[in-house]
Amino acid sequence: MKKCLLILSLALFGSTLSFGQTTIKEAYFHELKGLEDSSGVTHLFYRLRVDEVNRFECNDKVETYYMTTNNVYHYSPDTSDTTKFLSYMGESCTGNETRYILDYQFYSNNPDKWISNISYGYVFGINDHLGNILSFNYPIVIKEIGGSEKDQLIPDEFLLSPNGDSLYVRTGSHTNIPFSGNGEEWPVFENYDEAIHYADSVAIEWNIIDIHPTVDSLYFGKGGSGHLYRSTNYTGNFKLADSSGSHTKLAFDADSSTIYSLVTVRQNSEYKRKLLISENLGVADSWSQLSIPETETRFEFITTDREVPNQVLLADSNIVYLSDNAWESFNVVYNSEDAITGLYKKPNSNLLYVLTRKELLEVNIQTKSVTSLKQIPVSNEVNQNGIPKQVILSQNYPNPFNPITVISYQLTANSLVQLEVFDVTGRKVAVLVNGERKAAGSHQVTFEAGNLASGVYFYRLETAGQTLTQKMLLVK
Repeated sequence: MKKCLLILSLALFGSTLSFGQTTIKEAYFHELKGLEDSSGVTHLFYRLRVDEVNRFECNDKVETYYMTTNNVYHYSPDTSDTTKFLSYMGESCTGNETRYILDYQFYSNNPDKWISNISYGYVFGINDHLGNILSFNYPIVIKEIGGSEKDQLIPDEFLLSPNGDSLYVRTGSHTNIPFSGNGEEWPVFENYDEAIHYADSVAIEWNIIDIHPTVDSLYFGKGGSGHLYRSTNYTGNFKLADSSGSHTKLAFDADSSTIYSLVTVRQNSEYKRKLLISENLGVADSWSQLSIPETETRFEFITTDREVPNQVLLADSNIVYLSDNAWESFNVVYNSEDAITGLYKKPNSNLLYVLTRKELLEVNIQTKSVTSLKQIPVSNEVNQNGIPKQVILSQNYPNPFNPITVISYQLTANSLVQLEVFDVTGRKVAVLVNGERKAAGSHQVTFEAGNLASGVYFYRLETAGQTLTQKMLLVK
């Protein structure tokens, strides 16, 4: 193995801090993951995003900074213990971007054996529980697939093969770069040119969205249109499996051959979700559409019980539906007042874990009893009459997104609002609210980016003499 010279710098520039008052603008739970260890013990992982206003002394000056934490926490349902698993930090008083956790996964269902994708400013790296590092200067530059032009790739997510011996780094440009290893150590490069040459030689144009958990070397990817492709070998030919819409999420049944897919389609200038099923490992012409309820919000979450065949759960923003017969029929098992942000089904049990923006819940799918496990810290940015104390532009959700996301903002008073979206060059790509007068309180607007390319975008809120900006990532 070659010695690594592309070392990811973890150091932050020093500065003198004297902390004072901290005000929470917004706090919410999202992104629930779960696993069962070798003893059958459940481990849950979730993020808690907190947007704060901090007033403190920084280098002998009193400053006000907006800071974000989006830490990953480990929760044990057996002991009710919560520990911080990975730290995510936003802006610091140095003005530099700090540590961001983009993704994380586990080897062999062991919570102590993990691998994560992080960024420090414009350096992206993948590290693991042993301290191994695979890092990239931002961005990786490779030849555009099928041509001589250069394409900039931002490593944003990754997949581990089911046996943990291969790592597939996904980027925002419908490209995937594989790295082989033994599950404990990943390849390193003598210099940046060597890394670029490697990416040039092995990258493929389809973004791998999933790998079958029990069928060796069965890969599913999608192209720029979101159509689904499959291959029985990573380096082999990816063949079209379904072109009825943009596939956003796959779920694999315990019977190994049945696969479900949430698909986004455009109907009458609106984006809607539909549910597809294949009972033949997702080959072409095996997909059919299932009937799902008409809801005001789109279905965002689908999960199965990996040990109980034909059991599938589907959720929109507020309602969880259950089917025990491969969606021939279904019923409601939970209705939430708060927006649902994640699901995890404990295998071969009646327990479903539901994460909302405000709470982590344990739902018994048979008795429909609900137990609250964790609750969100109370924000101190809302008056007793429900009016926010300051103008807030929240992080869009979901983020990254494809192709639909929701942007929320809060107003302190009745005022004119301008909400626009820009690409990285500063070009305006969408106007979501155009000088409209909005009442004091909370507001939401849906942003549909079906006609835009993958990449980083900025959305800007102008109201009452204030301008607020947030960043979001479109991944197709």
